[in-house]
Amino acid sequence: MSSTAFSGAGGTLAVFLPTKDGLVVAADKRQTPRGIFCDGINKILVPTGLRRTVVVVTGFISMQDTSNIPDAELCKHLAETPAPLDFGRTTLSFLEAHRVALKQFDGQAFTNRIHADIAPYIQAGNLNPFFGSRLAQIIIADFEPDMKSSMILALGVDLNRDGAFTLQPIPISPRTTIHGTIFKPNDDRQAIPFGEGAYYGQNVIAGVGVRFLNQTYRIFLQKEKISVIDSELGTSVAANLIDAASRATEIVPAPSGIGGGISVALIADDVQFLK
Repeated sequence: MSSTAFSGAGGTLAVFLPTKDGLVVAADKRQTPRGIFCDGINKILVPTGLRRTVVVVTGFISMQDTSNIPDAELCKHLAETPAPLDFGRTTLSFLEAHRVALKQFDGQAFTNRIHADIAPYIQAGNLNPFFGSRLAQIIIADFEPDMKSSMILALGVDLNRDGAFTLQPIPISPRTTIHGTIFKPNDDRQAIPFGEGAYYGQNVIAGVGVRFLNQTYRIFLQKEKISVIDSELGTSVAANLIDAASRATEIVPAPSGIGGGISVALIADDVQFLK
């Protein structure tokens, strides 16, 4: 195995918005390897055999050696060449093999699977430049129609300064546990960002991005509970937040690219792509 350092392809803003009808998920469609924009990439992944589950990976979605790929060919190469490390591919494979709802998710088994994938490349030195950083966030979400509740499990893929690997839950709310966070109809309304979260807070719902937030977002802010937000409003708001972020980056660039289109899915009785 080569000891050449890997580079990462990633950079994402995703918004998860629980409604009384289902969980809305919106994401941009841009990856930014080596500062180059690769657009039109769907980042909302749906595992085969699970009707009400989606996966989104932010940060470095995939990692490989692209040092010999010219800039002009990089996007085509990434689209056509499977990466040695692909956190989305691994997560889908794990979910498809186990086929259980998120509340039965085996976090230790998943940690072992990610570690088995990543360990050879840590040992070979491919990931030395990433020691002391978070490689990616893996977000798995589903919806329970009977209870009308949304569940989100966010996991950080981390390497410490010595290259030791950990996979740990990311707190979303004070109710977050190692199994994730459940959002019920009587809970306060939420629009939960992943990926460029700091940029989202400073430049989308505040700062330059406010001018791009439309009337549906203002209506959303007036709602207090998830139970009074339907999927139509949720879809409109989530898409508007991604669009506002994309437009804000034209004024204040984000650390990684945001843009390239918008994907929106509703998790209800099944997963429906609405955009």
